Amino acid sequence: MSKIALVAAASAVFVLGACEKHKRPAPMEPVAAPIYVEPVSTKGKY
Repeated sequence: MSKIALVAAASAVFVLGACEKHKRPAPMEPVAAPIYVEPVSTKGKY
């Protein structure tokens, strides 16, 4: 009985590993553009 359980467990690991290897990579989401604030001149205010 333990040999059957050992073979079943080894088969499950092999099948899951093979399926994981063929899985498609997740699509990449575009990176948001960095927030840019234009510099404001402070000449003449003070």
